[in-house]
Amino acid sequence: MFYKSGDQALSLQEATAITVRDLHKSFGSNEVLKGVSFTANKGDVIAVLGSSGSGKSTMLRCVNLLETPDSGLITVSGEVIQMKKNRRGDSVPVDRKQVERIRSKLTMVFQQFNLWSHMTILENVIEAPVHVLKVPKAEAIEKAKHYLNKVGIFDKVDAYPAHMSGGQQQRAAIARALAMEPEVMLFDEPTSALDPELVGEVLQVMRQLADEGRTMVVVTHEMGFAREVSSEVIYLSEGLVEEQGSPDKVFAHPDSERFAQFLNTVL
Repeated sequence: MFYKSGDQALSLQEATAITVRDLHKSFGSNEVLKGVSFTANKGDVIAVLGSSGSGKSTMLRCVNLLETPDSGLITVSGEVIQMKKNRRGDSVPVDRKQVERIRSKLTMVFQQFNLWSHMTILENVIEAPVHVLKVPKAEAIEKAKHYLNKVGIFDKVDAYPAHMSGGQQQRAAIARALAMEPEVMLFDEPTSALDPELVGEVLQVMRQLADEGRTMVVVTHEMGFAREVSSEVIYLSEGLVEEQGSPDKVFAHPDSERFAQFLNTVL
C-alpha cells in the first residue's frame, strides 16, 4: 500500500533530502525492488553498489519518477510524493504538478550522456532552465557558462556533442544538471560508458561537487570513489539492501557475506 497524505505529518527533519521506505517495483513477473529503504540527508553522498540486475538503476529511476514504484514511500525535502492505484491497478501519481515540482528539485546524470546531438553544448545546458524553469534566456546563458567553466569545458560552449570526447560529453551533462540548480543530484553509473582514460576527469568533477556539500546519490562501480568520497554506502542484492553503512565500516568489516564476496570480485 502507498502511504497516504496524512503521513506527511511524519517527523521528517529539515535536514532530510530524500527518504525512501519499503520501495517495491516489478516489471511483469520480475520483482526488481523488494522493499528498499534509505535516507539521504542534505550534503550526503550516497554510493549505491551492486551487481548487474540488483535494482540499482531502477531504484534511482523510481526516486525521480522516471519509473513509477508499485508501493512504498518517497519524500523529497520532506514532501511526500502522492501515488494512487488506477482502475487497472497500476500506480500513478496523484498530482502531475507535484511531479513537476519534485523533478525541479532533482536532476539525473545518465550513463549515456543523453545530450541533444543537434544542439551546441551551450544550447543543451540552457534548454531545461529556459523551457522548464522559465529562466530568462540571458540569465540562463550566464549560468550555463558558469557551470561549463566549473566542469572545465568552457571552451566547448559552441561545440556539438559529436565533436567531443565521452568525458567531455559527460561533464557537459553534469553542467546541464547543475544549471537546474537542484537540491539533489542523481547519478546513474556516470563513468561506465567511458574509456578508462576518461573516467578520472568525470570523477574529479564529482569529487569537487561532493567537497562543495552537494547532496548526491550515485550508482557506481567505482570502488575508489565510493570508499573515499561517499558518506554512506548501500549495497543492493536481488532487490534488497544487503549492506549499508559508512565506507570505513562496510569496506573493512562487511556484515554481509554477499557483499564480502562482491568486494572480492571488484577489488
